[in-house]
Amino acid sequence: LIGILLFMIPVNFNGEITIPVAILSKFLAKALGEWLTPIIATSVCISVIISIITKVFKPNFIINNEFLNTLFNIKPIWFVTRIIGAVFCVLSLFKVGPEAIISDSTGAFVLNGLLTILFTIFFFAGLLLPLLLNFGLLEFFGALLTKVMRPIFTLPGRSSIDCITSWLGDGTLGVMLTNKQYEEGFYSKREAAIISTTFSAVSITFSLIVIDTVGLSHLFIPFYLTVSLSGVIAAIIIPRIYPLCKVPDTYYNNQENKDNESIPEGY
Repeated sequence: LIGILLFMIPVNFNGEITIPVAILSKFLAKALGEWLTPIIATSVCISVIISIITKVFKPNFIINNEFLNTLFNIKPIWFVTRIIGAVFCVLSLFKVGPEAIISDSTGAFVLNGLLTILFTIFFFAGLLLPLLLNFGLLEFFGALLTKVMRPIFTLPGRSSIDCITSWLGDGTLGVMLTNKQYEEGFYSKREAAIISTTFSAVSITFSLIVIDTVGLSHLFIPFYLTVSLSGVIAAIIIPRIYPLCKVPDTYYNNQENKDNESIPEGY
């Protein structure tokens, strides 16, 4: 129940519709103040340094630890991306370099705006997601909604909680939850791709930001109903056409499917 309250129930806070986890993240951002951006940049740089050490020296305490190995022994494309990201972070932090990288519309916006939101939300999500995942809620709704989710969205019943979290709560949290379920063997690659692309694109909080930005807040209800209807129709159609229909039903690191739901015959 605490997990549902934190991640799935929109509440009115300071005149805005949001979710409790997002409120906690705002409190953390306010408490850290001007220190938040340097902390983020430092975290990114430390991640790059440890990744380089892992690639070059392959220390046993990282290679033999599944969590650390997954975190720092990454594929070449992500290794290069991580290095480039760290360079951009440092340039934006110290406001050094080309305007195209450090301007308020590019690097400064990402570092001071987007990353601060993601950092604080992921901090609390990482701590509190077990309240939503580990106490039988997914298994309960998995058994209850399999006959709804499978024929309509080609997804397991347990994904209903994931989809609702993305739709009513926050799309970013939905992606994080989906990734965790995929890595633990509950979602196949195809199922994770479907949830991330069809349900985690737009949340009620993001819709509020968009409608407020264009000055049409008084039309939020018809706007959100239209977005919801369009989203549901897209979620029914998109998994059945290319490219999502061609994504293999394989599991992370070739592990066995851990979701023991009973799939109805014919689905």
